[in-house]
Amino acid sequence: MTSLWILTLAAFVLLALIIVVLIKTTRLRAWQGVLLFLLPLLLANLLWFSWLKPQQQRIEQQQAAIDYLAQTPGYRVLQTQEPALWQLLVKELQHNVRLGQTPQQATGELRGWLADVINQRLMRAPDAAVVNYIRVSVEAMQALGKRDPQLCFRFLYPQVSGGVNLVSTLPPALNAQDAEAMEQLLLASRGADLPVDQPQAQQDLQRIVAALYKKWGDKLQQLNMPADTAVDRSSMCGMSVDLYSAILALPDKHAANLLRRMVTLSG
Repeated sequence: MTSLWILTLAAFVLLALIIVVLIKTTRLRAWQGVLLFLLPLLLANLLWFSWLKPQQQRIEQQQAAIDYLAQTPGYRVLQTQEPALWQLLVKELQHNVRLGQTPQQATGELRGWLADVINQRLMRAPDAAVVNYIRVSVEAMQALGKRDPQLCFRFLYPQVSGGVNLVSTLPPALNAQDAEAMEQLLLASRGADLPVDQPQAQQDLQRIVAALYKKWGDKLQQLNMPADTAVDRSSMCGMSVDLYSAILALPDKHAANLLRRMVTLSG
């Protein structure tokens, strides 16, 4: 940028010298020389402020957004772990920045894009990472549900309602915990899927459902059909919190096993 300004200044100095020479050696009048000098100056300013500067600012904003994403816990590991997904996230991030969002706000809009990869990693991560991630997610559900049950539903089912911007809706401390738990899950889940003890998972699930049925009754069936327009989304949040809280009350080995089984059943 400095070299461009130097070249531009040199060009205008050269132009001024040429005009001075023309005034002295031709019939060019002084006022005509001034106009001749001002015309390219005006055109250059018009070009700079109407196109070059805005273009430069957009490029800088987009790069700042990418740099922010590359440093954000959870997202940063995707750059090497999931390069195809990373490129999609970068494109969406740039789009959000062009719409006027800050890099932080724009990154928050990407959370729903990670649902599939997180489900995949829940099948591969060790018990402690799975339980820790779900525990933080339950805290996020509770915080969102208190603010607006619709936000909780969107967090639970981004494929149905588009997800939620956790940066804008969660307290900073809880948002940081979510990002850290997600990163731990991603870092710990690079291997193959872990085996699922299906009989044990079925036994644990039956006990939990029997207990929840006393509170929620037939409404529990709605957890199997979140896309149905007839479901009570407020209740869906409460039932989900109760379900996952009951799972987390199990020993870590049983809880992680049941969570993996649920991921398998959900496809």
